[in-house]
Amino acid sequence: MRICHITINPIDYERRIINQAFTGKNLGYHVWIFALGKPEDKSIERVKLYILRRIKTIFHTGGPLKFFIYNIKLFFHLLKKPFDLIHCHDLWVLPAATLAVKLNKSVLIYDAHEYYAGLEIFTHAKMRRRIWLLLERICIPYVDTLITVSPELGELYRRRYKTLKHIQIILNVPQFESINHIQAQNNLKRGEDIVIVFHGHFKPGRGLENLIQAIKIVPRVKLLLIGGGELDKKLRMMVNREGLQNRIIFRNYVPIQLLISTSAQADIGAVLFEPTSINYKYALPNKFFEYLLAGLPILASNIDTLHYYINKYEVGITVNPGSVDSIAQGIVKMISNHAQFQRWKENARLAVNELNWGNEERKLINLYETLQI
Repeated sequence: MRICHITINPIDYERRIINQAFTGKNLGYHVWIFALGKPEDKSIERVKLYILRRIKTIFHTGGPLKFFIYNIKLFFHLLKKPFDLIHCHDLWVLPAATLAVKLNKSVLIYDAHEYYAGLEIFTHAKMRRRIWLLLERICIPYVDTLITVSPELGELYRRRYKTLKHIQIILNVPQFESINHIQAQNNLKRGEDIVIVFHGHFKPGRGLENLIQAIKIVPRVKLLLIGGGELDKKLRMMVNREGLQNRIIFRNYVPIQLLISTSAQADIGAVLFEPTSINYKYALPNKFFEYLLAGLPILASNIDTLHYYINKYEVGITVNPGSVDSIAQGIVKMISNHAQFQRWKENARLAVNELNWGNEERKLINLYETLQI
């Protein structure tokens, strides 16, 4: 069987896609990935698990033309090499995928990493929202299975599109890997301070500004911010203004294969999504599970999805992400009871025996078998 995973993002940080490619390859399938390429990238590359086709456009940095041109180029690539199954990651490439499966009679999986009707970026972009949701509605009848990352998002899609043939929940969990926690922590110059880590995109609604203010209140705590994005400059200016240069550490994005071991340098993982949109209200990001694999207790927002896993596995506490005082009090609570902190760390390591891709991929394998490709 020939499977093609398609995305409008560079493949470098797409752990979910790489995991699924790994599963397909282990099943003996021929796996391709079509992803965004920059001008200096190779157009095609044979990787151990898959063949990578990078689709380039001069508009790769963003804007409406990026989506339009990319979908056109992607469509013609899919036509030139018909696949048995097109695994479409996110709404942004669903139009090209739908046209291709209609002409080639392929099976279409729509892997919706988020609930697009509730995206934060659509809050003030009403026209863009109407256009993309219209495209989604047009394409849905051609989707054989919709995959998403949590039961809550699955239910939202079920209500929105009652004609969907099948919905499958596959968590955004990482491959299991062993971590040398002692060596990892020795790699960070921490002194006696507790280190909290956040990795990912620096975007509004993720509690980062409130977290920085909370760090200012709580002594002997440092914050490691790994990533970048639209708030990068604002956060750095904030740190300088508050005189926190010695307590807030910025690092650029790290390669996906180093992300877990880099996170393991810290003591606590922070996931502070604010319920400012439907999508954030039901967020269950991959960083939550990556922190667990790194052996970190988690300081999480009190949204339902995160609250459920925090309580079920007893791996940390939840706080109000919109309140600096609540975050600060949560940090103090976490670091003031050594015995409880050690229990959370041990529970995090136990939780990943269940919450890892080796277990979650069985759902994908069963889905491939059900589709009878």
